Amino acid sequence: MANTSAPAAKTSTGVNGKRFGLAVLAAAVLNLIAYAVGSLAGASWVANGQSITWIMVILATLFPMAVGGAITYLLSRRWGKATTVMAWIGLAFGIVTLPAPLFAAENAAAGLSLASMHVITGVVWFLAVRPGRSVVAG
Repeated sequence: MANTSAPAAKTSTGVNGKRFGLAVLAAAVLNLIAYAVGSLAGASWVANGQSITWIMVILATLFPMAVGGAITYLLSRRWGKATTVMAWIGLAFGIVTLPAPLFAAENAAAGLSLASMHVITGVVWFLAVRPGRSVVAG
């Protein structure tokens, strides 16, 4: 008699490369939208005496997500809970760093726009890195 029992659900570990890549691009686009909205609202785009350009927004989104993604990938190869832990750490980092641009920006529009970019990146990071569940077909 054949075994007809369905296989158990398997928890996927590791970073889903395709989902992560799309999320990084989405975070960059969303942050550029926040930059555009801030510009329309009169943001000075000066923080701590440094002028902030749209290219800096892209680089400040891509670089930390790429480095964090690489670290998460390497950790997940040895530690099954790495993606869960790193997803929460990234989200917390985005939220905890929220006040920095509010105090560093020259005006409120720039501060709020930059702060929203921190939250956007943290939330997108969380959604991209958190482990999903998949059912293995048998």
